[in-house]
Parts: sequence; C-alpha cells; structure tokens
Amino acid sequence: MLEITAMIEAGFYAPENDDRAAVNSVLLSDGLYSETAEDSCLVVVCDGVAGEAGGDKAAEIVTEVFSKLSGKKLSVEIIEEYIEKANDEVMLAQKANKQHRMMASTLAGLYINGDDFIAFNVGDTRIYRHRAYILQLSKDHTQKQDLIDLGKIPKPAHEHVVTRYMGGFYAFPDFVDGKNKVLDGDVFVLCSDGVWGSVNDEDFERILSEDIPDSDMCRKLIDLALKNGSDDNLTVVIVRRK
Repeated sequence: MLEITAMIEAGFYAPENDDRAAVNSVLLSDGLYSETAEDSCLVVVCDGVAGEAGGDKAAEIVTEVFSKLSGKKLSVEIIEEYIEKANDEVMLAQKANKQHRMMASTLAGLYINGDDFIAFNVGDTRIYRHRAYILQLSKDHTQKQDLIDLGKIPKPAHEHVVTRYMGGFYAFPDFVDGKNKVLDGDVFVLCSDGVWGSVNDEDFERILSEDIPDSDMCRKLIDLALKNGSDDNLTVVIVRRK
C-alpha cells in the first residue's frame, strides 16, 4: 500500500505561486491533498523558474503532460519520451506568447511499481528517500553543483541558478532506476527548493522519523522552512510504502 500526501503553499514573501504538482491524474496548485494507491503511483513536482514570466504556466504544462500517464506501466524510455513531449509543449507555449518566451520549469518525478522505483529530475527540485537516514536521489542541476563537480568553490550567487530546465535545449534528465529497491516503511519526499533550501538534512531526518501523520510532516517541513527564512514557494510530497 502506498500513501501519498502533498502540500503546496505560496509562502510569505513570494509574489505568486509557481509551484505545481501531480499525484497520478490529480493536478495540484495549492493546499493539502492525500490519496492511497494499492501498488503503483506517479508523482511529479514542478517549480516555475523564478524571474521569468509564465513560470506557473510552464509548471502547469509539464504536470498536465505527466498526469496523462496515470495508471500506465512506465519505463525509463517512456518517461524520457514524455519529458521530451512536455519540453516541446512548453517551447510551443513560449512561441505563442511573447511575454512568456523565457518561461521554464524544473521537474522532479517518482514512479513506484511494486518493489521498483524510477526517480527522475531536470533542475533543482529534489527527491529524497528516508530509510533510517535521508538520501538524496536526485542531482541538482545548478551552477553550484556543476562547480562542485569540477572541484571548484561556488559563490552564493550560484546557489539556485539552474543549468537544466523544461522549456529549452537543456532538458536532460538524470535517472535513478531502483529495481527491487522499495521496502516496507520507505518514505520518499519530493520538494521544491523553497523547502530544501531552508531545511538541512538533520532536520529532515528528525521530522521524517517522528511518529506523526504525513500531513503533519509536510506542515512541519514547510513551517521550518518559513521560520528559517524561505522567501520562495513551498511544496512537499511524501510517498510512504506501508
């Protein structure tokens, strides 16, 4: 059994909400949502790139494309096909509205089918798995991470500058193909940078280890991010294998 809980908030300081999510076929833009699934699910979280008009629209397009995969058996190849399809649709929307010609979005997704999972991402929306300790499954596609990979020291200005995104020629995903890697008790978390950018791994582990409902976990993570000064939109989706 899979339990999925999602929470999205604009936050205190962001002028608008560019975060979007899809839980199977359900599209989300605000508030709390939960559902259960017997054996499989597909969850995606998208964060419209800040500073560009139409980020919310780009995130909506991507989540809508992936919501159409609900109930289907997926593979890395099918997911790659739909990432390309979603990217093409964002680029078509850019051409249709000059005000949105630079709109873009991150993408993070998790597909679980029985004991197998596929995690995938473009940009800096993250995917974690908690199993006694927290493990980041996604790879940040940011200037900061690129410089770290090159052995260089990044500056604060590089922190959240994304180098891959939906809505351009750099929509190249990273995958984790976790065959036979889902165990009872596993907790997967997808979250936008408005959350993980203001919550450290120790606090993630502490909150995810508490014996409380997943809706309260979402609430605690978002509240802590806000307390720590997050000025962005905030999205948390928790997928728990019972």
